[in-house]
Amino acid sequence: MSIDIFLNLTVRGLTTGAIYALVGMGIVLILQTTNVMNFAQGDTGMFITYLAFFMITTAKVPYSLVLILAIAAGAVVGLLVERFMMRSVRSRSHLSLIMLTLGLSLLFQGLAAFLFKTEPRLFPPLVSGDPIKLGPVILGRQDIVVLLAAIVTFGILYLFLYRTRQGAAARSISQDEYAARVLGIPTPSIYMLVWAIGSAMAGLAALLIVPRFSLEPSFMGLIQVKAFTAIVLGGMGSVFGAAVGGLIIGVVENLVAYQFPAIKDSFMLIVIVIVLLVMPQGLFGKHQQKRF
Repeated sequence: MSIDIFLNLTVRGLTTGAIYALVGMGIVLILQTTNVMNFAQGDTGMFITYLAFFMITTAKVPYSLVLILAIAAGAVVGLLVERFMMRSVRSRSHLSLIMLTLGLSLLFQGLAAFLFKTEPRLFPPLVSGDPIKLGPVILGRQDIVVLLAAIVTFGILYLFLYRTRQGAAARSISQDEYAARVLGIPTPSIYMLVWAIGSAMAGLAALLIVPRFSLEPSFMGLIQVKAFTAIVLGGMGSVFGAAVGGLIIGVVENLVAYQFPAIKDSFMLIVIVIVLLVMPQGLFGKHQQKRF
């Protein structure tokens, strides 16, 4: 493998890893604040992408506005899910909550199939034009948008968690929910806010990656699996660990796919097994401690 190929594969892997990071960060954010593992994260993004496709093709909404509306729709979906589904069963077992998110995933897939049919559709890229060459590295314009959007999202999430009262409240709840309630933190409002942010991130990630695939009800399934791999690698209790894990997974996956394309997807399962055996807390996780 030449250095030029290595650099191009690495950059391409970073763009893919940024998607895994966005999905994984949303999952960990919801998990750490509400103690719910959201297995519907990927399909939330899928359903939002169908709404965006409808706005572009049927309602003829300008593309630049569609991105904003789709992210807002993701936030609204998250608010509704928390308020009318998760809140009513919060006191039940973790297994019940997991089953509810799995049911929610199937609900989104069923709605997408019923409303928009199941045939694959081509989703237009966010930007078009010739690739940009930076030395030996050739960057597609869509890849540049993905990287920039991911960087901006990481920055906004950091500012939310560490520079706002709501972010401080979310971190307090993640450490000790009972103590947070005693201190007067409005946990229901924070739960709704966190679900809104996590779902909006799912919608953004799906919109950024769908031009590489065909739009169909199952297109986010494998991406969510790889996002979970990123979470395991980065540490279950670390939002930004999930980001680092996603970027690592994206790069390694791309390099492995170039040399050994037959094991590209199964390689992720090997990574999970090795990480769980060698360092079960992940790169940034801590034993029995919640953290961001």
